[in-house]
Amino acid sequence: MSQCKSATVPFPASPPKSLSPTDPPDDDIKPKYQCLVGCLLYLSIATRPDIAFAAMWLGQHTSKPTCAHFTITKHVLQYLSGCPKLALAYGNISSSLSPSLQGHFRILGCADTDWASDTSDRCSVSGYCFFFHGSLVSWSSVKQRAVALSSTEAEYYALTHALKEGIWMRIFLSLLHLPFSSPFPLFSDNQAALSISSSETISACSKHIDIKHHFICSHLKDGSFFVDWITTSDMPTDIFTKSLLLPLFSKHCDALGLCTLPSLT
Repeated sequence: MSQCKSATVPFPASPPKSLSPTDPPDDDIKPKYQCLVGCLLYLSIATRPDIAFAAMWLGQHTSKPTCAHFTITKHVLQYLSGCPKLALAYGNISSSLSPSLQGHFRILGCADTDWASDTSDRCSVSGYCFFFHGSLVSWSSVKQRAVALSSTEAEYYALTHALKEGIWMRIFLSLLHLPFSSPFPLFSDNQAALSISSSETISACSKHIDIKHHFICSHLKDGSFFVDWITTSDMPTDIFTKSLLLPLFSKHCDALGLCTLPSLT
């Protein structure tokens, strides 16, 4: 596909109409599909966070891929062919990063979710990203295991997912004797989820949530973390939870610090 027509975004805004849970799997394309998805997953966790959502989504179908899934895989390759020199830049804070996030220069985390986006099982997608001195150092796009009954619950699960990574980063930076903010800032675009995480009371909206997700409250109470709100349009983690149209996708790519490498010739 070295001469293929390039795509502007890694995941098509309108997936193929034939894409359905009832589509029969194609065993002939299965080995090639698994190989390609493995390559995309490696790329997405190493240097290309812009394809993290697409790679995660494709990875869910490696056991029973269909021709429609393979078509989307080729779409990701078309996107990569159009931006082979896109890479993470370190050392400078992107001007596309929200001013409210730039205020936390040392370290910060952002958590977001796309509620019930998978029509086959209605599980939501959690995403997070962490910046250290203005540069992206950690990111994730993963499907939630439990079905959230509301967008607030899905956002709460995403905050818990991000907090676990934040705890590891605090330990890691401490072992390296590197400075970090205390309390550690975590941002979300859902005020109701922030309210639940900061409250010690159990309400009708949260009484059914598994206790393992409530451990975030203890870390906020002891002052090791704090949570704050950011508008959805400025949330860079949005790129890890859903397919975006080009204007918003480009904005978040810039905010993450992705830029085109200069030519060496």
